[in-house]
This record gives sequence, C-alpha cells and structure tokens, in this order.
Amino acid sequence: MPTDAPILGVTNLTVRYPSFTLGPLSFAIQGGETVALLGANAAGKTTLLRAITGRLRQREGEILVSGREPREAPPAWRARIGFAAEKPQADGALRVREWYAFLADCYPAWDVAYQKDLTSRLGLDAGERIAALSRGTAVKAAYIAAEAYRPDLLVLDEPTNGLDPVVRLDFLGLLGDCFASSPGRALIFSSHLLEDVETLCDRALLLRGGQLVDEIPGQRLSEARATGQLTELVAHVLRVHP
Repeated sequence: MPTDAPILGVTNLTVRYPSFTLGPLSFAIQGGETVALLGANAAGKTTLLRAITGRLRQREGEILVSGREPREAPPAWRARIGFAAEKPQADGALRVREWYAFLADCYPAWDVAYQKDLTSRLGLDAGERIAALSRGTAVKAAYIAAEAYRPDLLVLDEPTNGLDPVVRLDFLGLLGDCFASSPGRALIFSSHLLEDVETLCDRALLLRGGQLVDEIPGQRLSEARATGQLTELVAHVLRVHP
C-alpha cells in the first residue's frame, strides 16, 4: 500500500513543439505506488517520462521528485531518479560489467551485491559487449543499471519490449518483488501490453493527444481482466475523450 510520502508531483507541466503540445498535466505519485502510463504511439508518453527525469529541460510547469526540481538539483541528488529505456545509455564497446563498474563509481548508493543478484535472476551475461546485446537482453541490462542504486523514483519506458513471454513474466515478478519490499519508493512505466499493466500496477494514467484523459484504479483493471474486457476498457477510454 502507498505511504503518505509523495515521491513525484507534477503541476501544470507543458511541453511545446511546433506540431504537438504535451499538457498542461497535473498528477502525483505516492511512495509505494506502481503506476502505468498508457496511450497510443505519439500520445506523449516518452516526452512525459523524459520531462520527469530531467532529460527534457525546455518545459513549463513544476516537477518535484522527493521534494526537489530535477532540473535544479545537483548531480549527486539525481541518483534519486532511475531511468531505463529500451537501449542502454552507454558506449556499445563496453562490456556490461564494465559499464556497471563505471556506474558504481558514479552512484554512491550503488549496491554491487544487488546488481549481481538482479543479473543472476534475469539470466544476463555481464561479459557481453553492449553493442552485441539482443533487444530483450538490452532491456534487462538497462533495467539493472537504473535499479541497482534503488532510486526513490524508477522510470521505465516500455520495459518489457523485446522480452519473450517467459522472460517477461519473470521480469514482472522481479519488479513486483523489488517494489513490494520498498514502500518508500515509486515506479512509473509506460507500456502497450495491458497484461503487464494489470499484473504490476496500482493504477493507470491514460494519455491521449498530449492530455491525461482518465485514471483507472488497479481494482477496475483487475475486474476488467477477469471478465475479458481489459482491452475494451482502455480502448473505450482513449476513444471517448476528445
């Protein structure tokens, strides 16, 4: 269950491009929550996640992670945020273990034992070069790089892309375990796979055309899944809002 401690607060966030505007958006995520971000391609999901992590600096409104604005926080403080996309953000010539050793020097809270445990549980060969990783293996490597220092807020962009069904279920189980034992942390992730959302999240935020059009609580998602109406539920919400 969520704690009373807010991890992420977004107020009137707006990002403007010549042909697209994200927002204004306002929402909050409490400690202990896992929240899914759903929407069609080009709905603004990746833009929103980049803004939350401080990677997108040209924006309006306020974003607070554990009470601080990521754009204004010192580099050491940014270890409170972990981010993983589909590809590792590293030199492809490095071996995975070399990349992790570099990150361990950058993040004082990096837990080598935890890193090795995650590597083992996900069946990742840390001796492989990053450029040679398959898509699914790259997703796993990027996740470990974002999680090994246990950030307050973990942000994942399409975390199960490229994973086969068995590995995907194992990965979702691992995510659930990591956050079940960390009530002071929070997870927000984007996905196109509704089964992943229903399995993992406390609630889902639905994004359409740069706007948050609805929020679906976890119980409603579970009920829709049980009756075979999960896809219909999400598609209906995204269709009916202008």
